[in-house]
Amino acid sequence: MTISFTRFWTRIAICSAFASTLLLSGCLETVPESTELPEMPKNTDYTTLATTTDPVTTTTTTTTTAVIPDAMVLKNVPFQTQNGMLPTGCELVSALMMLQYHDVNVDIDAVVANTNSVYPEKIERNVYAPHPTKAFIGSPDDPTSFGCYPPVITDMMSNLLPDSLEAVETTGTDLKELAETYLPQGLPVLVWATIDMQETYEAIGWYLLDENNQPTDEWFYWKAREHCLLLIGYNENYYFFHDPLADAAPTPYDRALVEERFASLGKMSAVVRPAQKITNTES
Repeated sequence: MTISFTRFWTRIAICSAFASTLLLSGCLETVPESTELPEMPKNTDYTTLATTTDPVTTTTTTTTTAVIPDAMVLKNVPFQTQNGMLPTGCELVSALMMLQYHDVNVDIDAVVANTNSVYPEKIERNVYAPHPTKAFIGSPDDPTSFGCYPPVITDMMSNLLPDSLEAVETTGTDLKELAETYLPQGLPVLVWATIDMQETYEAIGWYLLDENNQPTDEWFYWKAREHCLLLIGYNENYYFFHDPLADAAPTPYDRALVEERFASLGKMSAVVRPAQKITNTES
């Protein structure tokens, strides 16, 4: 995505008034060195997957994965890292992995082009922007930007999916139910949690624009460390993700910790599934 030099720096100046630190931006904060992530299960073989289910026809693109005993883990899920590509675009890169898994032949440029992105703007003395369910706040290639919530991503994917598939928001469903419902069907799940499963907090915010792009007096707080990942598996102790901030996959996170962070972001999630046919019941 490109914007003019003048427009870019004008908007950077606006954003800097309320986003002066990268620590508040989505998908960009790094974990402190003292934070320890859960180790991979022992006796790991980085060439195959054990006890996997993969009923959906998937892309031929593969990634290095690990044997995870007594697990439900999808294989042949393409891995993409946002590092060096989209500094705040975790939602888009995770969606790209999802689309490619379902054999949708797209690249990140198509994903960005089909995502509604809106920069905050200053009106008189206040800063205004849409709700993150309406647009990506900022631009995914701009490290001072924020991110978006599931409706923006499902709208984008709907523009790119064939008629045989549909993107569905599943927000409000517990993570355990998502994992046990969709992964056995061969369907990975987009999950909104936090960077490295760190604790979130209300960071910075703006006044909301309404559906007609008009200013309101409603205030919105952006939750720091927001992050989107692709859930590909689970076992008794861990959930396994394609984490776009990682350089390889899968990434294990403790189940209880993931469920806590997932809940703190509002249990936001989405899936791509076979399109549901609507039956006309009228006589």
